[in-house]
Amino acid sequence: MKPVFAKILEGAAITTFATKDVQRPFFSTEFHFHSACQMTYIVESEGKRIIGDNVSNFVSDELTFVGSDLPHVWHNNTINCAGSTIAETKTSRSLALYIEPKLMIKLLGHFFQTHKVETFFSVSKRGLLFRGATKEQLKVKLKKIVQLDYGFEKTILLLAIIELMLSTDEFDYISSAGYTHNYSPIDNSKIDSIFKFVFNNYTGEIQLDQVAQLANMSKHSFCRYFKSRTQKTFVQFVNEVRISESCRLIVENKHQITHIAYACGFNSLSNFNKIFKSIKGITPSQYKSQIC
Repeated sequence: MKPVFAKILEGAAITTFATKDVQRPFFSTEFHFHSACQMTYIVESEGKRIIGDNVSNFVSDELTFVGSDLPHVWHNNTINCAGSTIAETKTSRSLALYIEPKLMIKLLGHFFQTHKVETFFSVSKRGLLFRGATKEQLKVKLKKIVQLDYGFEKTILLLAIIELMLSTDEFDYISSAGYTHNYSPIDNSKIDSIFKFVFNNYTGEIQLDQVAQLANMSKHSFCRYFKSRTQKTFVQFVNEVRISESCRLIVENKHQITHIAYACGFNSLSNFNKIFKSIKGITPSQYKSQIC
């Protein structure tokens, strides 16, 4: 997935931070990145998300913080792996807070040493998934800040959010420690259509010829291009999408593992078990025993 560079706060009346309450039938942005850090709380939605090199499911009540220039996208499911159609009338809603880290550090530097702030913005470039009491506190503050007009109260609440993030360890890193990307602001979304194609078709067989054709490239060129941009092969990406969905279905505990394997696009139970263990480090049965 080649992300598009997005200008979030450029030209806005307030360029240091901004808030949004997004409500639409489906999340529909392209795989993109921007200089602003982004806190996102999923009020109501579910589907797949990519943050850096991580492919995972997302559900309502998830709260993430994506650092500067970290590629990301949220994509809603239209048909789940069990074959059920998700109602088109279902609304997707998220709350977002954008912070320009360089401007924020410069602003705070007038009042105190900003080493701790700089360190936090740096580690957030891996993406953070908040949990526990910290997530609950951030949710309350985020819900309030999006409702306020720009002024003293909104700014003070922003500082409280930053302070809370600086003082907690209740988060998990999303992208791998060694992840870097080589995208530039002039990159287009050449294979964003491929990314969406996989999310919508991973339950069946995906032919490399077809995918390369969608990208208007030869198979060899597409494979080389995809790996150079994502640091993984196309097959690895498809497997991660399928395993991510299989984990969600295992957690639901409504289907046998054999059914889940075939429903998520694998052609045999043994192949599913092998790939699941290579990605998750344990077998599907062990995973089920841990969470069910």
